[in-house]
Amino acid sequence: MIQRKQSLFLIQIIFLGLSLLFVPCQNIFTKTVVTNVYLAPLIDFQSTSAHLFAVILNFLGLIVATITLFAFKKRELQIKLCYSLIVIWLVLIAMMLLSPFVVITEAIIEVKINYFVVAIGAFSVLAAFLAARFIKKDIELLKSADRIR
Repeated sequence: MIQRKQSLFLIQIIFLGLSLLFVPCQNIFTKTVVTNVYLAPLIDFQSTSAHLFAVILNFLGLIVATITLFAFKKRELQIKLCYSLIVIWLVLIAMMLLSPFVVITEAIIEVKINYFVVAIGAFSVLAAFLAARFIKKDIELLKSADRIR
């Protein structure tokens, strides 16, 4: 399982998804303090439904990547799950770019996006694409070996 290249890409997706729990997605500027917003439930501010959906998407991506990693005997399913990972991460990137994760009140002056999180999402999309590509190569290799027999 680990000796396959696509397994390394899937492990990378899992670690990138976990890193989103610790890297701030947005910064909230108030009159007195700057607060970071992570992809975890908020305590200080009231979160929007977009933030809740982004948290759910992140955990869904982690679960799908883990299932894809351990479904190494079902390669066709792995390809479909890799494509679903690409969609999940693209939606997550769009949500992080376009929607604020907190309810804007009078106390909040500005909400800024942390673009490092977008880069993490882009690397995850790339890793999911490469994993799907190497799974396809495995399928083609097995089919060619079956033809030789």
